[in-house]
Amino acid sequence: MEIILFTGVGIVLYLLCDRLLALLEKMHGEPLPARNVIFFGLILTLSLSTFSLMRILLAPGEGPQNDHQEQQAPDGGYQPTQPH
Repeated sequence: MEIILFTGVGIVLYLLCDRLLALLEKMHGEPLPARNVIFFGLILTLSLSTFSLMRILLAPGEGPQNDHQEQQAPDGGYQPTQPH
C-alpha cells in the first residue's frame, strides 16, 4: 500500500513541478535556457522533502522512545553450545 502512495505522490509532484516551471517561464517572459536543470532542481527538492515527511508521518511508532527490541550479545549473538 505504501508503494502506491509514494507512486501517486511522485506523479503529483511531477505535475506540480511542470506547472511551477511553466509559471516561472511565464513570469520570465520566454522559455528558460536551462529548463531541464531547473525542472530537475525543483523535482529533486520537492521529492526529497515530501518523501522524508511521508516516512516520518507513516511510521510514528519508530524511534528511540519505542526501541523495545531485544538486546544482542556483544559477540553478535553467537552462543556456543555447551555439553551437558
